[in-house]
Amino acid sequence: MEDAREYLSEIPAFAREKHSLSQAESFFRELGCPFPGRVIHVAGTNGKGSVCAFLSSILRASGFHVGTFTSPHLRDIRERICLDGELIGEKAFQQSFKKVYQVWKKMEKEGITHPTFFEYLFYMAAAWFYQVKPDVVILETGMGGRRDVTNICRPDITVITSISLDHMAYLGNTVEEIAGEKAGIIKKGVPLVFDGNDSRAAGVIREAAEAVKAPWWDVREENLSVAWEGIFPRVAYPFEDGRAEAVLPFPAGYQVWNGALAVKAAEILKGLEEASPAGTEPGHEITAAEVAEGLSSARHGGRMEEVLPGFYLDGAHNRDGIRAFGQAAARIGRERGRKIHLLFSAVSDKEYGAMAAELAEDLKPEDITVARMESERGLSLEAMEKAFFRAGCLVYGYGSVREALRAALERKGEDLLFAAGSLYFVGELKECLKEEEHDKF
Repeated sequence: MEDAREYLSEIPAFAREKHSLSQAESFFRELGCPFPGRVIHVAGTNGKGSVCAFLSSILRASGFHVGTFTSPHLRDIRERICLDGELIGEKAFQQSFKKVYQVWKKMEKEGITHPTFFEYLFYMAAAWFYQVKPDVVILETGMGGRRDVTNICRPDITVITSISLDHMAYLGNTVEEIAGEKAGIIKKGVPLVFDGNDSRAAGVIREAAEAVKAPWWDVREENLSVAWEGIFPRVAYPFEDGRAEAVLPFPAGYQVWNGALAVKAAEILKGLEEASPAGTEPGHEITAAEVAEGLSSARHGGRMEEVLPGFYLDGAHNRDGIRAFGQAAARIGRERGRKIHLLFSAVSDKEYGAMAAELAEDLKPEDITVARMESERGLSLEAMEKAFFRAGCLVYGYGSVREALRAALERKGEDLLFAAGSLYFVGELKECLKEEEHDKF
């Protein structure tokens, strides 16, 4: 098991160039593991993981066996490949790793270079899903869409979450350009659900769908009813001829739209199942009650997750994500009548100066604790300190996540502490919490 993990961790050092889709399709055919059952393909900038979590939970509540391929992971690489919410077993992980390795050794003779880290895990997921035969496979793209290895799939439904500026070096410098890359997952005649809250992105996505005659639904046009129960949103979503009402388990308003995408995708899947020759299988009836149950029971680590009393982790890592996080955290602070402290770290290719300014304005924190991550992509301590000093904040800097966490928890007292800036940072924090043997871990 450790050999497989070690090998995978070394891939980025020698396999940096992603393959063309035609090369990926050749590898996939040689692997001989087409996805069983239905496939739902999810792309977007922010919210992909949350949509996958909501949708998986809804479908499991409706009796489906659901496979998910998502990224990144927080603590264990196996988080990326799950069946019914459970991580792939260690033995199956090793077997899938070996199967992909054997196929690559054969393809190497034909001139195919080594799969990238993301490609390798995608092939492993395909190999395992072929064995365990889930009813539905939910595939989350990596950073892109059009050229993403997951785009070799033939989906039954496509979903595009909110679009914003991120990974500009790879995807484009405008929202429209990035939306065009994400819209590359749209397939001829395949139903599409998307978040149209940004009119610039929505126009690009609608045009792409209409060009290939893909029926589309913009959840911005859905008649949602939103109220609040303390810090949690209660939402009534339209579903068939009725409503599916649930208190979402995440104290963040932005999750309302992620829930809407999942509900509409489930509604479309229900229609596809009922229209299939065999009809809906026993135990696979998707009703408003199952939708509500799935929404309320969804779990997604590192997304406004309260890991200790008054301590929240959120993987927000770009300007729009940070803005949504800041609004949610400020609301929690107001509802609970507590002061706010912030724990922050980021990778070096993000707009950290703008993120610091957003957080200072939205949260008005008592202080900021910044930490240098172990990741080689981690932003320098000096750069983070300067960014928050410029934003007018009281800043404490630490050379390790462990030191920063201990100090921030001590300063927190009875107040609230929020951590944000990177999912890699959230993963390190979770590992530290586990090693410190806090109750929840």
